[in-house]
Amino acid sequence: MRTTRGRLVIVVSGLLLTALVALAITSIVILRESLVSQTDSTLYIAHDSAQAQVVNNLEQTGSLPEFDDFPIVVPPDGFLLVLDGRDPALSAFFTRDFDYRSLSVAEIREIRDQPFVTDETVTMQLSAHGTYLVTASVVGESPGARYTVITGVGLSDTDSVVTSYVIWISAVGLALAALSAALGYRLVSRELDPLEHVAQVAQRVTDTPLSAGEVEPQGRAPRDPRLRGSEADRVAMALNRLLEHVESSLNARHRAEESMRRFVAEASHELRNPLASIRGYADFYSQFPADPEEIASALGRVGAEAKRMSTLVDDLLLLARLDADPQMKSERVDLSQVVLETVSDARFAHPEHSWQIAVPDDAVTVDGDEDAIRQMLLNLVGNAGHHTPPGTRVRISLQQREDETLLLVEDDGPGIPAAAIPTLFDRFTQAGDHTTTRKSTVGLGLAIVKALATASEYEIGVFSDEHGTRFSVTIPRRSAGAERPEGDASSAR
Repeated sequence: MRTTRGRLVIVVSGLLLTALVALAITSIVILRESLVSQTDSTLYIAHDSAQAQVVNNLEQTGSLPEFDDFPIVVPPDGFLLVLDGRDPALSAFFTRDFDYRSLSVAEIREIRDQPFVTDETVTMQLSAHGTYLVTASVVGESPGARYTVITGVGLSDTDSVVTSYVIWISAVGLALAALSAALGYRLVSRELDPLEHVAQVAQRVTDTPLSAGEVEPQGRAPRDPRLRGSEADRVAMALNRLLEHVESSLNARHRAEESMRRFVAEASHELRNPLASIRGYADFYSQFPADPEEIASALGRVGAEAKRMSTLVDDLLLLARLDADPQMKSERVDLSQVVLETVSDARFAHPEHSWQIAVPDDAVTVDGDEDAIRQMLLNLVGNAGHHTPPGTRVRISLQQREDETLLLVEDDGPGIPAAAIPTLFDRFTQAGDHTTTRKSTVGLGLAIVKALATASEYEIGVFSDEHGTRFSVTIPRRSAGAERPEGDASSAR
């Protein structure tokens, strides 16, 4: 990540520096062209004035003006040279401090020997003074009085300004590039820090064995409040959600495997005892004679054990059917009658408990599958009778609301351990404790309740503390085929 960060800063700084260089070159070219254009205008004015002075003097006196009488028309760092053929007839050089003198022989020779075209501006390099813009014109009408007027204006000030500008823009450009690189590094670091944290978390996850066992929390990528909504923040958020899904899925798989192992052991135990009894009775009475009463008693025991096995197999088949085809019948069900009949059966099955009913005076009817509703209520009532001690008060009630009917099964028993609540409706889960008065079951009753409620589009919920437990089944009022309102089901037992 640091290598990527450095490369990104280098690329950004390089692009910025390239842009600054291009801008600097363009501005230097524009500045020089502007200054040269100004110098060219000055040269034009100076040359035009000098040419007019020479022409006027020739017309009035027939000769060139004297140097001392020649008005100063050439700007500082400029020169004037009048040639009669190739011989110098008049010359002047104006210094930068506004002083003037005649051109030296060497200077005249160097100017005269430079190639130039009359009435055109050329650039001339003088060894002692630098670069000049020079123009020349021929004046005089008669062949014996034809003179060449040469005027030049130096570019030293222009070159000095451009050089200073290059130095300053280079210094400022390098400073800006360095400052931009520093700020860019900080900005890029701030933007990439979440990705570095993401990479670290991902590396820790890859180093963690996830093939088996319960998965411990793998940590989460921190989210910078300053970068909320950025791409890096969305990547961190997506990774955190992915880790949550992976952890929950792997832990659910682990719980399912553990439940399956417990179920296999429990089911094997449940099936082994009745099978052993049936086999023992069969082997014994096939070898030894017995009176009819003993045979009848043995057959009764064989039937009871077979019924016990059948109940276990029927529960498994019911869950498998609900998984494969969760479609349920839809008919009008007299829920009050179902509650009365189920509680009547529970009083005989668990006479040591106190059973109470609270239903409205008018019959409560709902849409659903009567067999499924009976099975759910029977399992909830049986769960209360099985997992609570003798003397526990169990209350079954119906509550009608505007758009739903609530079926409640409440007891004042010791409650369900908090750790068992999240997986209470999972298959093969057993939440019994030391208060349970009967042998533990294989943990399919509440799983069947959950599966039937889901298939019927009901909501199943549970609340439990040290004062008791309350199971609720919420049955919406709707016509056949209507969709069930969306809602989150509560945690269940």
